[in-house]
Amino acid sequence: METEITNTIKAVNEKEWKTLAGEDHTERSYKWYRTVEDSGMMKMRYVFVREKGDLAAAACGYIFRQKKYSIEMPFLQVGTPIGGSLAFYAATPQHAQALVEGLEEIQEEEKTKGILILELREKEYNTIKPLIKGFTGFTLPDDTYLDLHFTDFDDYLHSLEEEAWRSVKMTLNRARRWKIQTVFTNEFEEWKDTAYRLQGDTCELHKDFQWHLSKRFYEALEKNLKEEAELLLFLKDDIPLAFALGLNSPRIAQYKFSGVDTEYRKYQAYFLIYYEGIRKALERKQKRIYLGSTTYEFKEKIGCKREKLFGYAKMKNPLMNLAFRSYAAFQKFY
Repeated sequence: METEITNTIKAVNEKEWKTLAGEDHTERSYKWYRTVEDSGMMKMRYVFVREKGDLAAAACGYIFRQKKYSIEMPFLQVGTPIGGSLAFYAATPQHAQALVEGLEEIQEEEKTKGILILELREKEYNTIKPLIKGFTGFTLPDDTYLDLHFTDFDDYLHSLEEEAWRSVKMTLNRARRWKIQTVFTNEFEEWKDTAYRLQGDTCELHKDFQWHLSKRFYEALEKNLKEEAELLLFLKDDIPLAFALGLNSPRIAQYKFSGVDTEYRKYQAYFLIYYEGIRKALERKQKRIYLGSTTYEFKEKIGCKREKLFGYAKMKNPLMNLAFRSYAAFQKFY
């Protein structure tokens, strides 16, 4: 068994990565990691384990600085970068231990306060549990999804409760009267300024710029992930109202990093992101669409279900680790 610690996904090839990570989730893909690396938005670190030359296990992380009460604490977070998905792949306790040892070596080098393994769905959480020691489990905010077992968009609308059906129809009818244009495009270079500005407006509204995608990120999308990613935009008289970034695999659609021009909120383009995203996913015959971990009440009204997410943590300082274990027993980690 050989362990390699590196700062690039290019230490493995795309074929062997796909075998390990699967191909249902675009944000777990080799091309997504290449995009993040090329964007320069995060410092990536990887642990790869090989058996007889074959890639057998991997953990992918990045340095994240958690700010709490004006105190900034660096952590090594294991999860898809600028994403929300599994990035710890181990099938045996031996492979898991090799990954943890590699992560601890990175922790020493980067001087982080702890290791967080994040964004685990329940099955993934339970699979990892017996493989790692000394880590404390905790809950994260739920994701939301909609299974697309409908023949078309009208069939989906008919599945909704009457109040929700009326609300969706009213929003779509108003958009038609206002002549709001829906645009799906993968011309990221052309639209990067617009997307950056719209997301910036939303970040400013919430005073949170943590995941504000840089223009360089869109340039990297154009280079690495053009066929699997797209922008969904809404325009009124050529004025951009709102946008979201879409990621597509044959089975799964995701919409992330939405942004709305706060001066034009009366057009309710934010809601159109979900309706037109669902419509497009049905046209593509995708099986599920993920819509993120906010506005639960609205998303449940339009048919979404919640999916529990979990994580594990291990603090470098034993006393902090004990304190976190007590804290995690009755708190959600945000």
